[in-house]
Amino acid sequence: MEITREYVFDAAHRIPGHRGRCAWLHGHTYRLAVTVAAARLDALDMVLDFEDLDAIVRAAVLDRWDHAALLRRDDPLAPAVAAVQAAAPDRLVLFAENPTAEILAREAFDAIAKRLPEGVALTGVTVWETPSARSHYRGGDDR
Repeated sequence: MEITREYVFDAAHRIPGHRGRCAWLHGHTYRLAVTVAAARLDALDMVLDFEDLDAIVRAAVLDRWDHAALLRRDDPLAPAVAAVQAAAPDRLVLFAENPTAEILAREAFDAIAKRLPEGVALTGVTVWETPSARSHYRGGDDR
């Protein structure tokens, strides 16, 4: 049995080296779908209470990424953003790779999976960068 919950957050990012407009700092209203599964339902006949899933996703992803600048660690813009955001250093999130929808889906998957209770498995994370562009990650070694 599976359940899926969707979330929305806003963030800025850029893709250094991109030949188009994505090389510039810009923002998106991202949509995040999280699907978890369990072989057996709990005592209340649930895979996981939606409120419990909300708390996990909030701590793992939303509290960190919502209204943040999501940049690659070696992006030359990162030090300038850090200086401007000195009063809110948690609003700058640095990644080892470009913060594409693919990387965000994988990073969200990894962060959420660590926090799930025993018996509940994360089966997929989808990140929509726009209403018609999304990436889905199911886990596994794609690095």
